[in-house]
Amino acid sequence: MIKDSAASGDVSSRLADLRERFATRAAEDLQELERRAQVMREQGFDQAVMEDVCARLHRLAGSAGTFGFPELGEAARSLEKMLKAQAASGQGPVVSTLAVEKILALRTMLESPPMPVAEDEAMAETTERLEGSHGLRVAVRIVPARNTDYEWLAGALAAYGFDCRVMAGTDAEIIQTLATETGVATVILCADGRIAGIMEQLDASVQEPVRRMPLVCLSEDVSFDSRYQMAALGADGFFGRSPDLPELAERIEYLALERSSRVQGRVVLVEDDPELAEHYFLVLRSAGIDVCWVRDPMRLMSELSSFRPDILLMDVQLGPYSGVTLARMVRFDPQWLSLPIIYLSSEDNRDNQLEALSRGADEFLTKPVSDGYLVRAVRIRCFRARQLFRLMNRDSLTGLLKHSLIKLEAEKELARCRRDGHPASVVMVDLDHFKEINDTYGHRYGDMVIKALANTLRNRLRETDMIGRYGGEEFLVVLPHCDTEAARRLFTDIADAFSQLTFNGNNESFGVTLSAGVAAINNYVTGDDAVDAADQALYQRKRAGRNGVTVFGDDERNSGPTV
Repeated sequence: MIKDSAASGDVSSRLADLRERFATRAAEDLQELERRAQVMREQGFDQAVMEDVCARLHRLAGSAGTFGFPELGEAARSLEKMLKAQAASGQGPVVSTLAVEKILALRTMLESPPMPVAEDEAMAETTERLEGSHGLRVAVRIVPARNTDYEWLAGALAAYGFDCRVMAGTDAEIIQTLATETGVATVILCADGRIAGIMEQLDASVQEPVRRMPLVCLSEDVSFDSRYQMAALGADGFFGRSPDLPELAERIEYLALERSSRVQGRVVLVEDDPELAEHYFLVLRSAGIDVCWVRDPMRLMSELSSFRPDILLMDVQLGPYSGVTLARMVRFDPQWLSLPIIYLSSEDNRDNQLEALSRGADEFLTKPVSDGYLVRAVRIRCFRARQLFRLMNRDSLTGLLKHSLIKLEAEKELARCRRDGHPASVVMVDLDHFKEINDTYGHRYGDMVIKALANTLRNRLRETDMIGRYGGEEFLVVLPHCDTEAARRLFTDIADAFSQLTFNGNNESFGVTLSAGVAAINNYVTGDDAVDAADQALYQRKRAGRNGVTVFGDDERNSGPTV
């Protein structure tokens, strides 16, 4: 079992130790290969022995380059191809003679000092995580043109739940200030006249998270030439000086999600080479990617169910098992039909790769793979997988879980409560007088209010809390390890904060309040029963005057003012 200490400072030393372990094992493998080739030369061609020789060479070809012996890996690959071709043509005696000579040459390559493995920039990136939040606390920092007032924009975007501020100072001073802000996903809104200077300062920053801050241009000139120029400078979005607020808010959310997703990812790795598997594990973990190593393919399906990866990364040859067959078997289960399956294999024949892909996988990464390339490739694919999952399972307006999925989370939490004995709460939230908002200001502003509440919940809840859009203006929240009294206090604060937001529609300002009902999940037989109880508590809150929180069965204590 691999110990998870990749985040500590001993990664380099552990990788060096793995290189030594590889060299020792490779020497033993080459000695065994030489012995088997000698046996065939003396006793005649043996198909089973030849298959074992080719399997050992295949493993050596895939791992040698990773551990600093690229020439050894290429020579092993070449020998494997030659042996397979000649064995298939019936030239057994010739195979045996050539094998001994070439294996001796491989041993000479192994005795040479390994090439140093350069640290790639992707390995050195800071794996900043957004702690203490629901995983997405969004800070919007506005860089105005000289003598331009953008306080109105900061106030308008704050209604969506963003932490907004207009920045003052030189370009360098602004970026220095942003570099001190941690625990948030920062998106920069920048006037077109200052983008070049801000981008220069971002690129010059020694802090990788700062260099990755997304930037949206605000420009008076919305022509093709202006858009093209901003894209060339590296802008991630483009809006006029008086942007459409719902569209701008949606773009900010997308960029913030994209940035936060870059330092996350969950990978199941199926690899029967222990040194290579541990190397990949350390490299990916040090880049902020969670990895579950499966050495025994018989445990693959159970590990997929418990770990819930973004992608599956596995070799094509896994001892007695075929990765191609395993990929097809994984697809038997409908829940894994959309799981990206990527082969990490030393197979470099294009026709063989396409044949393997046709059986259920999505892509090939040909060994040896540099550490930096592996990190980048896995990050990109994890992000794309999460994008697809989001499109399939998230509400399109809010980005929250859909109705069926949030109800499923309530059932899962009930099962965990029974197993572990901890308390948990479920909360039904509803916007007060929402129909009047739609009738008075229009559905566009109604959608803006819904998205503002979604952002408020995301920004004020923990990463372990689950939020879903239950329907219309209703939301359902599952709070693990949270009793009803703690849930009451939490949502009383949320209701108070939300009631202070100001929205603007049809040239006038308005505010919105919310009501919430709370129930203890662990008090019920099913998750549906707990949700029904929270819904009844919400109804009680509405009857008591809205704008507050009611716990089911606690009629004497209703938190929040009545209106």
